[in-house]
Amino acid sequence: MRDVTPPQGEKSIDVKELVEYLIEFVKNPVEKIKTLPDWNWGSLFLLHLVLSVISGVLAGLLKLNLLRVAAGLFIMPVVATTTALLMAMFLYYYFQFFEKKTENFRKLFTLVVLSSIPFYFFQIVSEYFSFISVIGFAMTALLGMVGLCENFRVEKKRASAVAGTLFALVLLTWIKTNFL
Repeated sequence: MRDVTPPQGEKSIDVKELVEYLIEFVKNPVEKIKTLPDWNWGSLFLLHLVLSVISGVLAGLLKLNLLRVAAGLFIMPVVATTTALLMAMFLYYYFQFFEKKTENFRKLFTLVVLSSIPFYFFQIVSEYFSFISVIGFAMTALLGMVGLCENFRVEKKRASAVAGTLFALVLLTWIKTNFL
């Protein structure tokens, strides 16, 4: 029979630690993104799923639309998790090809999850002001740029190019879905 117990070094999910960190992060996101916490995968996915569900459900409740609430519960976490994993994968391969080094994928995912917090907050009111989600992603891109510089020693010019390119893609997608 196969042993499925977690490795001895694997920490359990500490919800209290996550909440305390989140409170400090909301107070001062630029300083907190400079030093990424070393959380296990369970903690990262729990935080990411909770943030995406809260964002999606509150957006639906704000619009008073039960279908949007249901989408916030079931679709938003899947789309948000897929997007976050793709973003972390993009960064992973960015480091492979352009920085010529390998970075820890979990650390990259941590950066993506934490830097996306402003986007989730702004996404709540985007039901009424759709452009505000672009502002939220701009803040996400800026936090990502700071995180790349401080945690992965990417020079500012290159981090700006990466964040700017991702922001431009999101902006083009937003324009396409809202105006074309």
